[in-house]
Amino acid sequence: MTAKEIELILVKHFDFRTNLIVPNVSWGWKLPYEADLVVLRPSGWAEEIEIKVCKGDIKADREKKWSQHWDKHFLKLWFAVPSNLSDCEFIPEHAGILSVHKNEHGHPRVVITRGARRNPVARKVTEKERQKLSELGCMRIWDLKTHISNMKNYSEQKKKGGC
Repeated sequence: MTAKEIELILVKHFDFRTNLIVPNVSWGWKLPYEADLVVLRPSGWAEEIEIKVCKGDIKADREKKWSQHWDKHFLKLWFAVPSNLSDCEFIPEHAGILSVHKNEHGHPRVVITRGARRNPVARKVTEKERQKLSELGCMRIWDLKTHISNMKNYSEQKKKGGC
């Protein structure tokens, strides 16, 4: 299972119609690292989700300073991993674990393997931060549409014998 597949499963799991969900958040929120997914709930509390697809990736991140994942913006930190990694010893103790897999019919499923601890320094997101997160989400949409358009144009040129 790829990181993009897990990301799409998580977006449905956390319900993008109810929560503001934005990928790859860093500079817009002045984070000292990049959060793979930010889920902002209507209550004003945000949660961070780290997506990992192999044990080596989890281990490499552990060698970084995990204290950075106790950022004031996030009430909880989750690690979303394929089900075979849900017991990985390198996942920080304070992080919850979301085990992601496809059932026997190929339907995606997310199981909370371990609950996340509440971040003691977390606070609700301010209105200004909510606005910035919304802007970042919109930027991702336009970047994606540009990328898709460029791919389509390239494919059409290739069919016509161009390039």
